[in-house]
Amino acid sequence: MRNLFSLTTLNSKLLVFGLTAVVSSITVSAIASAQVTNPSPTSTSNVTSKSTFSDIGSTYWGRPFIQALAKRNIITGFNDGTFRPNQPVSRAEFAAMIQKAFNKKSVRQSSPAEFKDVRPNYWASSAIREAYETGFMSGYPGNLFLPNQTISKVDAIIALVNGLSLSSNGNTSNNLSTHYKDASLIPDYAVNAVAAATNDNLVVNYPNVKRFNPWMPVTRVEAAALLYQALVTQGRVQPLASNVAATQFIVGRKYVAGGTNKVNQTASASFSNASDDIFSRAASSRSFTTLTSLLKTAGLADTLRESGSYTVFAPTNQAFAALPQDTLRRLQQPANRQTLIKILKYHVVPEKLTATKLSDGQITTMEGQPINVQVGSANDQIDVNNARVILPNIQASNGVIHAVDKVLLPPNFDLSQRLQ
Repeated sequence: MRNLFSLTTLNSKLLVFGLTAVVSSITVSAIASAQVTNPSPTSTSNVTSKSTFSDIGSTYWGRPFIQALAKRNIITGFNDGTFRPNQPVSRAEFAAMIQKAFNKKSVRQSSPAEFKDVRPNYWASSAIREAYETGFMSGYPGNLFLPNQTISKVDAIIALVNGLSLSSNGNTSNNLSTHYKDASLIPDYAVNAVAAATNDNLVVNYPNVKRFNPWMPVTRVEAAALLYQALVTQGRVQPLASNVAATQFIVGRKYVAGGTNKVNQTASASFSNASDDIFSRAASSRSFTTLTSLLKTAGLADTLRESGSYTVFAPTNQAFAALPQDTLRRLQQPANRQTLIKILKYHVVPEKLTATKLSDGQITTMEGQPINVQVGSANDQIDVNNARVILPNIQASNGVIHAVDKVLLPPNFDLSQRLQ
């Protein structure tokens, strides 16, 4: 290991950091933030941003989803301290949740005449426009959106699949009948979308995991569960651990009773007892397939399997995809192996630094070059060079992984000039 990664000293001071995840910040009325059915435009003080609620007990099945999203301000509760998990969600409210959960580029433009039933000053007008422009939601004939109509489970699934560009594979009919006793109730136009969501473990069915109930209105707890699982597919949060009770309601996931089995643990904390090494942990996530492939190409995979103490700032697949065209292909050519190794080593620090140990300053990487770390005092957001940590503290037996949204390059490193 030491032949590949020359150990260096650590140059940063340590501060306490509270875990967060990146979400898109928006400014809407307080009612919109709570996603309350039929909101009053003049009411602005009946919500709360707390992550614990009086009507969500410690053993409530949906607590992990609710707490994780509430901490990220994707969903909020009410001023009386409740969450009201069984309250149905309207189409406008679901659009507001989508706007807060995802940061997607527009794929189409709204026309001036779009949605005659959504006034410019309507509390969710910006969220509805964004949900439409980013491909998550569409309207009805006659330029209607029907914002106050409750959204069914099948329509919520379709929205998430369309907006996140998920795709199905294999025989969709057999796939659905294998998972759902009521597969025949799923409309033909939704079969592919439901199959894609099922393949990606996005579907959550409570209390019977085998019942999809396509036409039932989505409740606030169900919306939280679906959004959480959608964020899992994007690598924005970690899957719930198999011993978390809520896992038994995620289609395609296996629930293993025992261990800590606390349903209120958050996604990041659910892996705190992980025994896998850094490479195996990254390889188990579909968010890091490009990274793990490059580590193999560079001959560094075994290094991150060995015992030690490391911190890896791991670019997601989307981060690598954002590199200039043809860069990935060229990096994997034998002539550019040393350049690839140099880049990958620049993402590794020879000491385990959880989020609580990161502070403003420089940290020397195993490449011997420093990275610049900034911790936001207001929101505890961590930036590394020009990248942002979108999921901290993925625990491994030999260190920790922090997922980042950009590939890090050493100082004065002109990649285009180095590639042959």
